[in-house]
Amino acid sequence: MEHWLWIILAALFFECKGEDKVIQEQGDVIAAEGVTVTLDCRYETTDAYPYLFWYKQEINEFPKYVLRRDTTGTEDNDQEFPKDRFDAKINKIQQSVPLKIQKLHLSDSAVYYCALQPTGADKMIFGRGTKLIVQTGVEYKPSYFKLGEGSNTACLATGFSRHNAASNQHPYFQKFNTTKAVAISPNLDLYNQVVFPGDDAEDCESPPNGDSPCVDVLEPDPKVNLMSLTILALRVIFIKTIIFNIIMTLRLWISQ
Repeated sequence: MEHWLWIILAALFFECKGEDKVIQEQGDVIAAEGVTVTLDCRYETTDAYPYLFWYKQEINEFPKYVLRRDTTGTEDNDQEFPKDRFDAKINKIQQSVPLKIQKLHLSDSAVYYCALQPTGADKMIFGRGTKLIVQTGVEYKPSYFKLGEGSNTACLATGFSRHNAASNQHPYFQKFNTTKAVAISPNLDLYNQVVFPGDDAEDCESPPNGDSPCVDVLEPDPKVNLMSLTILALRVIFIKTIIFNIIMTLRLWISQ
């Protein structure tokens, strides 16, 4: 009985030891457009000739194939991700295949997944992904607004281009460090961030030096006003045309 027990335990042990894995341990990577970044990926496999992949997933989109590498030196990049910007080299000793992205664009912001496919296998093993945040070269400072009243009053930081700008330069920086900024623009280059200070947000609209409250004034746009008047005039003409057509139709019907 003991003989069979040892065989079963040994089989389980070697199955666990031989498990294929993809390891992505980096946190969020934040970089400015135009620079070069490297996204780490390590893998564990008993296969001597595995295929390694990188995929890009944008918000509310399916993952896109970026590139494939294997230990025999075969390389393939999708046309959307040329090798002069997206490249990866397999290190057989360290069992790693880091993704190098050069000349960062704002549109490169996404979650990047590293994947492993053993030779002849139908399945792919994915890592947990690394989020890349590309910030614009032009810096926009956050504007702060107090929302609500009482103990549930919120402090909103909005319109800033540095992912951690609200955390660095506001009286509530400790609170902002506990929440995450959320992208509000299609290019992921402007952010909002909200905190609940719990003190009626008395310092929310004050700038870092506390000299004067921050006031944003919206000036009327003459072009917008002209467009509104034009639309209103067209609507009036359209209504008059309908009424005129109805009257003429009634007169013609009565005359018959």
